[in-house]
Amino acid sequence: MSTVTVTEPDIQAGQTLCGGQAEYSVLEFIGEGCFGQVARCQNLQTKEAVAVKILKKGPGLILDTEKEVTILKVLSVLNPDATNLVKFFEQFIHMGRTCLAFEMLQTNLYDLLSHRDYESMFLNEIRPIAKQLFVALDALNTLGILHTDIKPDNIMVINELDQALRVKLIDFGEAIPASKVKPGMELQPLGYKAPEVALGLNITEAIDVWGVGCVLAFLFLADNLFPVNCDY
Repeated sequence: MSTVTVTEPDIQAGQTLCGGQAEYSVLEFIGEGCFGQVARCQNLQTKEAVAVKILKKGPGLILDTEKEVTILKVLSVLNPDATNLVKFFEQFIHMGRTCLAFEMLQTNLYDLLSHRDYESMFLNEIRPIAKQLFVALDALNTLGILHTDIKPDNIMVINELDQALRVKLIDFGEAIPASKVKPGMELQPLGYKAPEVALGLNITEAIDVWGVGCVLAFLFLADNLFPVNCDY
């Protein structure tokens, strides 16, 4: 008996995504990963640029999406501009694909250093970034949320051309309530993993502070503080 492979609908540039709050015209695809694709879109009502995360199907991916949306709804009580967190607009289904609409941000810290030919940043550039990230962590802490995936790729720059960089923390796909954290859980990317996570000890919101520290070192050294391809 032959099996039939069902492929996911192909969403292309030029199409219109129909959300519950607005319609979004797909301008171009700007990112891709195991989760799916990220498209730069235009809100047809406001004409503003929007980033839409178009997710793949699959039982595991559906659970991950539900977890991320749950966290985003918890964070919705916060002012995203005052707390330096990405602004989430809505979740909707288009052609059977789950889509998440966020504000459009410019570039991440990894790409920013890449554009600068990996030249170290000055302390007067790093300090305001540090302050903004700690404001974001403080906001998450008030809600009992751990990000657990802090790295240069997940910190977006709003105004690359300005001297005082404005940044926002993005990607809450790996975020978890502090009440659900247990010793021995696999959390944080290699090179940004806190010692207590690596050693299977008790985990608190402090692991995100460690992650931010590693990011600040990355900006100052123009290189990862610890290897990103080896647990040791």
